[in-house]
Amino acid sequence: MTATTRITPEPDSQPGDINRQGQFTDGPSHHRRSLAGAVTGSTLEVFDFTIYNTFAPFFAASFFAVGNATTAFLQSLIVLAVGFIARPLGSLFFGHLSDTRGRRISLYATSATALTGTLLIAISPGHNLLGIGAAIVLIVARVLQGFAHGGEQPAAGAYVSEVAKPSNRGRWSSVVYMSILGGGVLGSLLGAVLSSWLGVPTLKAWAWRLPFFVGAIGSISALVMIHRMPETRVFTREKEKVRAQHSGPGLAAQMWAARRSALQIIGLTLGLTIAFQNWAAIGSYHIAILKANASHVLWIAVAVQLVAIPVVGLWGRISDRIGRKPVVLIGFIGLAVTTYPFMRFLDGSAARMALTMGVSYFFLAAPLSVTPALMAELVPTRIRTLGVGFPYALATAIFGGTVPMLQSWTYTAFSHTAFGIYVTAALVVSIVVTLTIPETRGLDLGDDEAVERLNRITPSATGAGAPVAGGPRTLD
Repeated sequence: MTATTRITPEPDSQPGDINRQGQFTDGPSHHRRSLAGAVTGSTLEVFDFTIYNTFAPFFAASFFAVGNATTAFLQSLIVLAVGFIARPLGSLFFGHLSDTRGRRISLYATSATALTGTLLIAISPGHNLLGIGAAIVLIVARVLQGFAHGGEQPAAGAYVSEVAKPSNRGRWSSVVYMSILGGGVLGSLLGAVLSSWLGVPTLKAWAWRLPFFVGAIGSISALVMIHRMPETRVFTREKEKVRAQHSGPGLAAQMWAARRSALQIIGLTLGLTIAFQNWAAIGSYHIAILKANASHVLWIAVAVQLVAIPVVGLWGRISDRIGRKPVVLIGFIGLAVTTYPFMRFLDGSAARMALTMGVSYFFLAAPLSVTPALMAELVPTRIRTLGVGFPYALATAIFGGTVPMLQSWTYTAFSHTAFGIYVTAALVVSIVVTLTIPETRGLDLGDDEAVERLNRITPSATGAGAPVAGGPRTLD
């Protein structure tokens, strides 16, 4: 492992500038502006997911012509899963765009695509006007959102991880999932407010559209913030070389060389996404299946996720002191031990939901805080977004997108405890995979040679693996 490199301003740079090596100087306002722009898309991604999950019991009958409310709800969750299937394609497209054209351009494109999908849901006529066309519009909207989200989070994770100094990368990368939980809080909060203020009949009639309009406005704001973000000068200087390495067999060779890292990313994502989606969807499960009070459920979800946000930041700081692996293992083991008994414990009561969600989010916060940094540390700079994004999106699509549907289906077909066995098994796999990953704390992400050596990646014939000229690549 190479020694960490301290980032210092050049003599002619001012605090907050980007120096000639494409590095951030110590201007806090510049750091905050770039960080906010990078993670806003992550916030909106989970906001979109949360409002879809939260309001599915209310809008399902508008899109699907079925007499049974539970059947319509399950059909809406199938559409949610279809959106996840588009994620791997989005990760390929936007990952390639990010690694060849720049992180900022990729983030801008993903936000614009997600905005289109969100607006489609907000303005789509219902089944009474379009017939089966209403369901088709909903599917198209979710495919657009899934396509965009497949490329957004990996680009944001790469941007933030590469901006951070090696000594505090865990703390900085935790901001990615703090923003993700923030999106969940905003979505749940909006659901709680609207359900308390307007009531279920009004939500089913028309008010379910309001959160999707809010999401569209947020996406427009994100576009403005991303437009003001800087693109790294390192990327600008090396873009022709990078584009050459992303064409033809050069890119394929680099992706194949990093296959071990790709499998590890899939293994990490397996347990993490299933556990996360399980507890993110638990409110919708309580409302639609356990027939719990909607307002109570949504306020509990808001409170738990709000408390979890600083806990994610705390775990990120801890990982900078003790390492990535111990933090991830603590979270996965804690979840593996508690998930099944917690699922047995749930009965629709508010108190039990609050207790199980609170403990589960404490353990979830540990792997959530460091996975953006850990995954970025497994892949060389030149294929970082694509090399992380595709396996992550593939695992999320296959396992994460089906969680709400499987969670509700297993309850109706078997029992409310059956899904807990599935979640626990996935977590055990992730624990085993985590044990195979080297400790990456303090790794210099600008030194591709060190990254490849630590992760047993054979440098390709295209020249990847050489250290980045001019020092660490702290923005690209």
